[in-house]
Amino acid sequence: MSDFLGKMRDWLKPWMKGTSPLEVRRAILDDVESRVIAVGGGKRLFPFNRLRVHLLAPEPRVRTELEAVVREGWNLKEEIAARLRERDCPVPPDLAVEVAFDEAAGPAFGERRFWVEYAKTEDAPKVAAARPTLEVTVLKGTATQRVYELDGERLYLGRLDEVVDAEGRVRRRNDVAFREEGEINQTVSREHARIAWDGATGGYWLRAEQNASGTRIYRGGKTIDVSAHDRRGVRLQPGDEVHLGRAVVKVGFR
Repeated sequence: MSDFLGKMRDWLKPWMKGTSPLEVRRAILDDVESRVIAVGGGKRLFPFNRLRVHLLAPEPRVRTELEAVVREGWNLKEEIAARLRERDCPVPPDLAVEVAFDEAAGPAFGERRFWVEYAKTEDAPKVAAARPTLEVTVLKGTATQRVYELDGERLYLGRLDEVVDAEGRVRRRNDVAFREEGEINQTVSREHARIAWDGATGGYWLRAEQNASGTRIYRGGKTIDVSAHDRRGVRLQPGDEVHLGRAVVKVGFR
């Protein structure tokens, strides 16, 4: 990372002195800290919960490399929260921080290569999205059904209807159950994946189980790997082809 940041100092010209990526990050934190208000009695307040940090990226290459720095080296939300706590200032529970990359330096930049847009928003009451029926069609492999119509908050995919432990107790029931026999079916783990409904985002999310391998989504000519380490998973879209080992199912909503 240090070598990478060293190279960045060369291409960030004509950035002025004191505007290397590390210094920009510190300046952003200082800017946020300057917005803390003393309200008396030793109490402090940060009156914003939505921050949009604008970084100047006049060229595509600059933007690509800046995005890499922000993604791999920065965690502005946590760093801002830590800075507020250092000032004994409560952190807004719904604090959100977004980074934007601007091609041109508008007046808000001044002599700097960043500026922070501050806002206070009140969350509107959330109306839970209606959960659609999930239609799963088996394209490759043999399951107990060819087409499943499922309506549940959590759905399981794997081999066998029921998965039992060493003592014969049922530990899991698969909603989409591939049969035991068959070369393709054998590539599906007994506990391969799950699909969970998230009312906040209004979508179904696919998550791979820990001991499963070869879980991925084929969408629009691209393959999306679904990692067992990603606790949230990948949001499903109509028409997605989900690969479970060598077996394939297609999902739709109605």
